[in-house]
Amino acid sequence: MGRIPGFTNAIFPPPSIPYLNLTATIGIVLYLFLTALEVDINIVNRNARSSTVISLVGIALPFGLGSAVAVPLYHNFVNKELISFGYFILFSGVALSITAFPVLCRILTELKLLDTNVGIIVLSAGVGK
Repeated sequence: MGRIPGFTNAIFPPPSIPYLNLTATIGIVLYLFLTALEVDINIVNRNARSSTVISLVGIALPFGLGSAVAVPLYHNFVNKELISFGYFILFSGVALSITAFPVLCRILTELKLLDTNVGIIVLSAGVGK
């Protein structure tokens, strides 16, 4: 919808953007706080080793795949005068290796998996990422 002429300025005038960002940040902080209240730290500590391994693999594998995919994308589609090769590979790898932690928490809560061993391990691995 941002490509519609005048849409962004009509719906979200520039003076309102800082307030919208502040409201969004407060909402995310409160949501993560409420999710953290549901996590039992003792279970997280018991599963720390497996959570760490899962987290490291969950970062390294997507980062490597994202970097591998970035090479042909860079050579075929990117203006080489504007973007350097190293920055593009780094951006692509990081973009594929991050976790949408709030979404992960909501999925585990809705499926009632947050109190199970699998849910705690997945949540702990997500925190590590």
